[in-house]
Amino acid sequence: MSIREFNKQDFENLYSFMKPIWYETYNFLPKKQVEILLDKYFSKENVEKFVSLGYRYFKVSEVGVLVFVEHADEIFIDKLYFPKSERGKGYAKECFDFLERAKKDLILVVNRKNDRAVKCYLKNGFIIEKETETEVGKGLINCDYFMRKTVD
Repeated sequence: MSIREFNKQDFENLYSFMKPIWYETYNFLPKKQVEILLDKYFSKENVEKFVSLGYRYFKVSEVGVLVFVEHADEIFIDKLYFPKSERGKGYAKECFDFLERAKKDLILVVNRKNDRAVKCYLKNGFIIEKETETEVGKGLINCDYFMRKTVD
């Protein structure tokens, strides 16, 4: 498995790479909500904003995407996505191992209805700290878990 920082081509292809993954992953959300979130997280101008805020984008074995931002005491995993055909192959654990080398707690937010992802995070040592609700626009709300993995 390999984890490498995005290159220019990866950034150019990010939206088109993520679009089918998001529609499949979030098939329980209204289509309009998925469209709003795709733009919020993967449009060129918004990705540039995230990069300017210190978010780092990585390609995982050329099949997945890992996005995180490192803070003084923790690392916020913003995105960790793989196509359906690549799930269950150990990529997530490798990403967690990669991030744990910094010896900081790992935190993330995951949709409460994303059972597959919640199960993956729990299996890899994350705990649910709280439930959150965030308005995403047009009256739509994300209902999420805030999760943490304590790293010694």
